[in-house]
Amino acid sequence: MSGQRALRQTGLPPVIAGAAAGAPMDETDPLAQDAPVIGPEEAADLARDLFGVKGRIRPLSAEKDANFHVTLGSGEEALLKVTNAAEPRAVTDMQTAVLIHIAGVAPDLPVPRVHASLSGGASEIITGPDGRPHVVRLLGYLPGAILANATLAPGLRGELGALLARLARAMRGFFHPAAGHVLQWDIKQAHRLRPMLEAVADDALRARLETLLDRFDADIAPRLPGLRAQVVHNDFNPHNLLVDGTRATKVTGVIDFGDMVHTPLACDLAVACSYQLGDGADPLAGVTEMVAGYASVLPLEDEEIALLPDLIRLRHATTLTLGAWRARRYPENADYILRNSEGARRGLGALDQIGDAVTLERLRAAASRPLPE
Repeated sequence: MSGQRALRQTGLPPVIAGAAAGAPMDETDPLAQDAPVIGPEEAADLARDLFGVKGRIRPLSAEKDANFHVTLGSGEEALLKVTNAAEPRAVTDMQTAVLIHIAGVAPDLPVPRVHASLSGGASEIITGPDGRPHVVRLLGYLPGAILANATLAPGLRGELGALLARLARAMRGFFHPAAGHVLQWDIKQAHRLRPMLEAVADDALRARLETLLDRFDADIAPRLPGLRAQVVHNDFNPHNLLVDGTRATKVTGVIDFGDMVHTPLACDLAVACSYQLGDGADPLAGVTEMVAGYASVLPLEDEEIALLPDLIRLRHATTLTLGAWRARRYPENADYILRNSEGARRGLGALDQIGDAVTLERLRAAASRPLPE
């Protein structure tokens, strides 16, 4: 990388807030492409030459992009993100634009801020070692521990539900030409999982997943167009949530807007709830607490509650099917790809054992009760 642009003398670049213009849309699936091949030294060059920052670089795990943690000499931290070349430029632009939008309309929400490049833009384009163009962004690095590695204090799942609803409320005024893109992690696209089922090695599990997809086609998909829908985060999972320590009492951040899409609000909530099914005496306790928190900010409609058990199962089906397919394609990254698969399998089993009648009764009660002070 060339060093033609001036190095900023101190601290991170300014944050961009407000509105951002859209980019044209195309259709390519980054989940079927290799992540960018960018090493720490190249990442350091990008941070310096494009954003005027210099610091210690540490690679981070990612599904489809190349991400790097940057620690400046001042102690400030940032995330340098090199996007998969297969991701449509408009989708990348949408992810950047929503962060800028949230910074303007709900600055109290703990989401990453977008830092300006030396040219004043929200991103820059480079040609990678593969000869393909990649979008490069510098985002604020939020403090905290990954929720997946933490023990949650009582009531924190209710706070998580309320935070998801606040995030949805901040995003409801946001739209972008790429919001309707086809994303396999979007529950309403569950019918697209069928060709991937052959990657699921367990015969019994594969048959169960096929049954879920049959129900989706016959009973669930026809009802989705009647639900409230908007652009949502769509990946409110414990690996994308930050808390104040390994014994968590407070949520400090929501990260990774890479799966955002225009879809029913109930699908967004189902994604979040799918990770709250427990293994103890009351597997639904975490789910009902989250639903109560969500409904305290955004009250749920009857049809949204009625579909929630099926939508949670379909999220598990997506995790298991897409995970198996991608792990076979990228065996060197299988541990990362499959990190949520065992939990998804347990979640399916828990819902099946409890049954929909009990689950719906609990969900309806949760959606109508106030959170404790």
